[in-house]
Amino acid sequence: MKSYFRILILDFRFSGLRQPFFKKRPTPLEFHKSAIKNQKSKMALCLPVIVILSCFTLTVHSEETPRSAMRKGLKAYGAGDYTNAVVLLEKTVLEFPNIGNYNLGHAHYRNGDFEKAEQAFNEALRTTDLELQAKAYFNRGNALLARTTVMTGPEQIGLAAELAFRASDMFEKAILLDPEDLAAKQNFERAQQLQLTLEYTQGKWLFDHAESLLQEYKAKDAQKNYQQAKVQFEHLLENVAPDHGESKQYLPKIAARLELLRNAVEEAERDLKIALQQINGYQYILAAQRLTTETDNRKYAYDIKPDLKKQYEEMIQKNQEVLKIIQELSTLNMIK
Repeated sequence: MKSYFRILILDFRFSGLRQPFFKKRPTPLEFHKSAIKNQKSKMALCLPVIVILSCFTLTVHSEETPRSAMRKGLKAYGAGDYTNAVVLLEKTVLEFPNIGNYNLGHAHYRNGDFEKAEQAFNEALRTTDLELQAKAYFNRGNALLARTTVMTGPEQIGLAAELAFRASDMFEKAILLDPEDLAAKQNFERAQQLQLTLEYTQGKWLFDHAESLLQEYKAKDAQKNYQQAKVQFEHLLENVAPDHGESKQYLPKIAARLELLRNAVEEAERDLKIALQQINGYQYILAAQRLTTETDNRKYAYDIKPDLKKQYEEMIQKNQEVLKIIQELSTLNMIK
């Protein structure tokens, strides 16, 4: 199952999902320059305070300013030194929380740390600059999708589906801010398709796992997985794709399996009562057959209700001598 999940994600990644990430968009360096220009007029009244603080910092600590760290960080980014770019750009987020986090998100993304990239882009969304907001939404969506590409185990399918759902929400918000953004529209559709694929895969994996458990007579765990598969497919049909045919086909199969397990328990409980009645009526041969005959359904019932198995064992133990004689007589009759 692990290899199947890995192939699923990688195939989706290679479909072109990440290609629009920088296409038709300014690089972090270009964006930084334009944003600094836009902020000059807004920061004019605060400029003397910034100058004084910058001078104080240089005098006391002899550290580079956030502005110089931004410049060096973007230079490292442009040279492909993403690790150093992250270190430098982290120094800019207090002075330039919006631009700094936006550029830091790019560096984290290129450095392969998609979770931190997503967090940085999320911080950049605090800006009141709608153009920057749109870009941050778009890039956060891509970072969320990129996080799914490093998930390899079937136990992570649910989380990957959640990330795809959140990514589609980011792209939708980007579209609302920039209705002409074709890349956001394309990625929105891809994120929704990925979510659908993952939601279906999650349900199918739960069902297949339940089938495997049932073959091993681990009926209680199988029952739990069938129930989870039922919830998963119902969620998919209600909230993701109401007309998804493959999911609809699984629901009758799951219902049949759950009914089988319910009937197995009811049948075992009924047989126990009948065996007790037969013993009280001196029908020992019939009681012995009913108590000692093992079927798949009986094994399922024992696993689902361990107390039921204990009751069988106690009844057999209590009537062991009689049942043993009856079985021996039955064997002799068969020989004759």
